[in-house]
Amino acid sequence: MPQTIEVVVRVTVSEADFDVNRLEKRVKQARDEAGRELFTRALEALEEEALAAHPGAVRQRRVERHFDTTLGPVVFARWRVKWEGRTTCLLDRLLGLARHSRVSPAVKKRASELASRMTYREASAVLREEMGTPVSAQSVHSWVQPMGEAVEERELILPLAPASRSAPEVVVAEWDDTLVRSQEKGEAHFSMKLGIGYSQKERQGPQRWKLADKVVYGGVEEPENFAARFSARMEESLQVEEAQHVVVKGDGAEWICQGAAQVFPGHVFQLDRWHLLDRLAQFAGSQPRLWKRLRTWVFQGRVSALVRSLRQLVGADARSEAARQELLGYVTRHAQAITAVDRLRPQVSPTARPLLTHGTGAVEKNIEIMIGRRFKRWGMRWTRRGAHHLLKLRLWIARCGTSWFEALNARPAQLTNA
Repeated sequence: MPQTIEVVVRVTVSEADFDVNRLEKRVKQARDEAGRELFTRALEALEEEALAAHPGAVRQRRVERHFDTTLGPVVFARWRVKWEGRTTCLLDRLLGLARHSRVSPAVKKRASELASRMTYREASAVLREEMGTPVSAQSVHSWVQPMGEAVEERELILPLAPASRSAPEVVVAEWDDTLVRSQEKGEAHFSMKLGIGYSQKERQGPQRWKLADKVVYGGVEEPENFAARFSARMEESLQVEEAQHVVVKGDGAEWICQGAAQVFPGHVFQLDRWHLLDRLAQFAGSQPRLWKRLRTWVFQGRVSALVRSLRQLVGADARSEAARQELLGYVTRHAQAITAVDRLRPQVSPTARPLLTHGTGAVEKNIEIMIGRRFKRWGMRWTRRGAHHLLKLRLWIARCGTSWFEALNARPAQLTNA
């Protein structure tokens, strides 16, 4: 039967409290003290109700438990009982509290939200201020990493789009990776991969578009594993297999080309124009006329003229000749991919044409937001496992919003029927 528990909150004020900051601090302290009292009394009431509902539980003795909550530290006593042939604390079992945990799930949730945006040390400082108890960066790390592991197990369960949506005309997948500094022995850097998929764009301004059904997947994974899991995420939301055209965009890296061939047979590959222009600019160096000519051919789609020019040029020395041969090989391998979307554009409807751009700006921006802002700050070094789990957590929070913790702990049936 529902019970109402009341707690009186008292704040004594004086002339010294005309300082609004001082007054606000005192009110907050009184609120938290009342909250802790309310919390412990509510636990006592719940335990009495639970014991009444389980008459077979034999009370033995009361045991204190020290517990850090978002309201601050609390101490409460609960009954150790003999139940179902074992000795246990019935209240702990019914509330789902781990036996040796000294913090509430809400604290771990708050720590995860903070650590997904700032360093572990900064997150511990914020928690310390909010809770009024010491919290170390190591503790925050120990709470966050299991969250990331749980996300990795759960991430393919949550549906992101209604299954009844019509098959898309065009689905676009953009892939890329970026290097972060490593703590691992024997390596200076390792790669963090990110992919986005989408099939709809909404105009937000004269030169601005929004990806209406974006799917994001990332991790520190082997290329073949990344390709398979990324394609599964896209299929779940975007129905890739039913799409008329699948466009894959990338910088031409071998792992992207091989992964796309593995999971998207019959796709159209578009080489990212910025990466091509960047290579051409580096090759042209201090020769503005050569750079202008090469750039013009790219924008005009004159791939044969670009290849012919690179073949006819002769390097001034062995180093420039090697650079020319490398660039020529890159352009020759991806000659068809430089203008792939231009050839596809007449085959699709006007509403799908905004999807057919030459660049990978969308995935580049997502890498900057999801990886660069958290993992590439000055002086940061990572283990592969630590970076992988934290990225999974960041992506999950961005995907689920304020309900991310509830989604992570929900049963599969609850997620499927949501």
